[in-house]
This record gives sequence, structure tokens and C-alpha cells, in this order.
Amino acid sequence: MLWSPLYWGRSERRCVLYRVQRAWQIYTDWNRHTRMDGTQTYLRQLGLAEQPFAPTADPVYFYATRGHKECLYRLWNGIDASHGIAVVLGNYGTGKTTLLRKLMTGMAADPDRYLTAVIGSPIPSWTSFALLESIVAQFGLRPAEQSFVAYMEALNQHLLENRDRICTLIIDDAQNLNKRGQLELLRLVQNLETQQHKLLNLVFFAQLEWMQVLQAAPNFEQRINLTYTLEPIDFDEAQQFIAFRLQQAGAQPGTGPEFEEGALRAIHAYAEGSPRVMVTLCRNALLLAAQLKTRRITHDIVLHTIEKTTLPDPEKRARVAAAIGASARPPAPVTPVAPGGIRERNVRDQQSRDQRAADLLLRSARARHDQGLG
Repeated sequence: MLWSPLYWGRSERRCVLYRVQRAWQIYTDWNRHTRMDGTQTYLRQLGLAEQPFAPTADPVYFYATRGHKECLYRLWNGIDASHGIAVVLGNYGTGKTTLLRKLMTGMAADPDRYLTAVIGSPIPSWTSFALLESIVAQFGLRPAEQSFVAYMEALNQHLLENRDRICTLIIDDAQNLNKRGQLELLRLVQNLETQQHKLLNLVFFAQLEWMQVLQAAPNFEQRINLTYTLEPIDFDEAQQFIAFRLQQAGAQPGTGPEFEEGALRAIHAYAEGSPRVMVTLCRNALLLAAQLKTRRITHDIVLHTIEKTTLPDPEKRARVAAAIGASARPPAPVTPVAPGGIRERNVRDQQSRDQRAADLLLRSARARHDQGLG
């Protein structure tokens, strides 16, 4: 009983508490440094200065595909011209958040020109007033009276005071805004304007499912100036995407990790062109390569990574196997064609296609005739 804290004086309890806190701090620091040292060790082993496939959307590792470049160009044009509402749609992992951060980085570099507020992930259960509260708070405003009218007046006054700057509200995960009252509020906010231009740009990044919500609210949809849909990236861009990230992480030719074509095709096929999934697979494949003490990432390493680190999906794994098989298949031999024979062969091919089409139409007509007779 004498060792029970109930019998200790105040100074003894403080001393023990301090020692416990200090011991915990030492342990957490040791644990963090140990993990960091382990990570740095395997990255150095692979010839890398840092993790090229981190799960965070770091603008330094932003690789602009053709779709990303076009989307950014259109976004900047609409924002600088104060055209109003822009919507960027895309499936999970197509780079919407990375685009958002690239946009924010550009705006932060010129604060005299741009005034920006960001809502990272709105809560679906928000009322329209809760959404307005969040917008006002992101612009750094604190109205004295908590009412809808007071908040709208405060926002309008703030935008008027900053009408010489380009004011923009960016909302990520906008598919969470699925209530008519939320969209109606955003329409009212976007209606704040002078005779020359809109006082506030609205930029939304959302999943494709938000399209149905927009179509059900035509009063809001008709005010959208730009809608851009991000598509999955093709194999060539996937190669460049991975090579760019490796280069950004310090990989040098001949000393950094090398992904074989079969491995790249397996990664692209499994990810279906999703940059986020490709990043995850590459990160796990690098870890396995480090364990095997090799810098050459083969399709076997990728297959093992898929088997051990992803959920079972026979369809995806069959697609991966087909992609690897296609990459390993030798190219078909080229048959020499005599001069003047190319046009004749094209004519024969066209005639063959026409004949097949005619046969299909004839069979279809006979089938309909037989059904009519029946």
C-alpha cells in the first residue's frame, strides 16, 4: 500500500509523472528514428535519396500527363478570367488532389494577385448554413452575429474589399455535397458579383458519381463554366510517370532501380491507368527488391507484390497475366510486299471486310424473316 500513488506527496507524483513522460518520449523518438533509419537504408541500397512513391500528393512529384496539362491550362484560364464555376471529375487515384495542390502552390506564389480558400473534405451531413460557416471560416472571417444574413453580408463585404484580387474557393471531395440545399447555397455564393466580373470563383474536385447530383440540379449545372474529366493514363505515360518519380528521388542511370517492360505492363494493367494504384504497387515492389538485394524490378517481383499486398481479384490478376504474356510475345514477322502490291492488298482487305459485312447483314435479315414466319 505504501507504494500506491494515493500515499505519495504532490512532489513525488510530479517526479514519477515526469519520468514516465520522459521515458515515453525517449521511446517514441527511438522508434521514429529507427524506422527512418531503416527506410533510408533500403532507399540508399536502391540508389535513391528519398521515397519516390510516397502515398502523399507532393507537388514535387507531380507528373503532368497530357490530360493534367490540358486541365490545368483550362483551370488557370477560367480562374484568371473569373468565369465562375469549374468542375474536375475523375475516378479514385486519377490525380485530382495532386492537381489541387499544384493549383494552390501557384496561387500561393502570388498572394497579391490571388486570395484562396480551401475546404478539404466537406461533411455530407452539413446543412447549408454549416457549409456557409465553413466557407466564411476558410476566408478568415468571424462575423459578430451567427445568422445566415450576417454571414452572407460578411462574405460579400470581404470579397468586395478584395475585388482587385482573384478570389477562389476550392472544394475537394465535392461529391460529398449531394444535398439540394448545399448546391443552392453555392449558387447564391457564386452570384456575388460586380457589373464587370464574378467576385468568387468556385473550383470543385469530385468523383464521377457527382455528375448525377449535378444533373439533378439544373439551376446549378447551367452555371458551370468548365467541366473536365480526368481519364486513366495510358502505358506510355505510365512509363514516363514512373521514370519521372525515380528521377525526382535521385535515381541516376545505371545506379537506380530499373523496371523491366514486363513489370511496367503488369503495374499498368493491374492499376488500370490509375496513378495512385501504380504508386502503391511501385512502393511495395521497391521494398521487395531491396529485400532481394536487387535494383532490377522484374515482372516476377511485381506479381509477388500483387499477390502479397493486394486484395484477391481474379479479374485483375488475369489482366496482369495477359499483359505480361503480350510483352513476352515476339513481334510477328513482316512479310515482304512487292512494289505495287500494297494497294492491291489493301483493296483485297477492303473487299474481304465488305464481304463479311454483307454476310452479317444477310444472316440478320434471314433471322428476322424466320422470326416473322414463326
